[in-house]
Amino acid sequence: MRYAEQESAFPSDAVNLHKVTKRINMSETPSMLTRMANAISDLPPVATRIVAAFGVLVVGGLAGWIGRGALAGPPDVPTMQVYQDWRLLCPATKDKDVSCEMSQSVVNQQAHMQVARLVLLKEKDKNTVLAVTVPLDVLLEPGMGLKLGSEQVRIFQYRTCTEEGCVTVIPVDDKIEGAFAKAQDAGIAVAQLDGKAVELPFSMKGYVEARNAFLSNEAKRNSWWRRLWS
Repeated sequence: MRYAEQESAFPSDAVNLHKVTKRINMSETPSMLTRMANAISDLPPVATRIVAAFGVLVVGGLAGWIGRGALAGPPDVPTMQVYQDWRLLCPATKDKDVSCEMSQSVVNQQAHMQVARLVLLKEKDKNTVLAVTVPLDVLLEPGMGLKLGSEQVRIFQYRTCTEEGCVTVIPVDDKIEGAFAKAQDAGIAVAQLDGKAVELPFSMKGYVEARNAFLSNEAKRNSWWRRLWS
């Protein structure tokens, strides 16, 4: 029995001795960082500078990619904002062939139905236009009238008619732009099938704010910096 006790104790002593030897060997073995530092210190001065410059480039590149995500801002998705009676809808930046749109629906308060729709946007040639859609039951020959404030009525011909209605596309030049900015009230005039003229007023509340936001968003969408990071 005594011999058995000594025999069973021997492996335990061997394991302990092995652990102690392993700890000694590990403590005497230099770490990976220590070996790298020693290797770099043994290099000639020119090689040391090259290694240091390479390290700076690697760290700078990683920081740049991390910073790119931080500077990218919110997700590139369509946005909509409301400025009193005008709405501003802007597409995602990646959608290069379309522009922001300002819109307003003209509603007949008595019938509670839409009688016209105005959309201000940029066409593919980058010219700003105002597209006005009215019901199909209008006379086409007289065209459509646009009244802005105290200025005289401007007459524009219809471009086309679709299932949604007849559309007039008005080029927004500097004169019309200025008239919109100053107008306190506005309206469009159409001729019914019986020849009678009907005026459909629309609101100018929020137009200036919406227009400024439109121009600001379009400038950002088309800037070279936004295209670089998008």
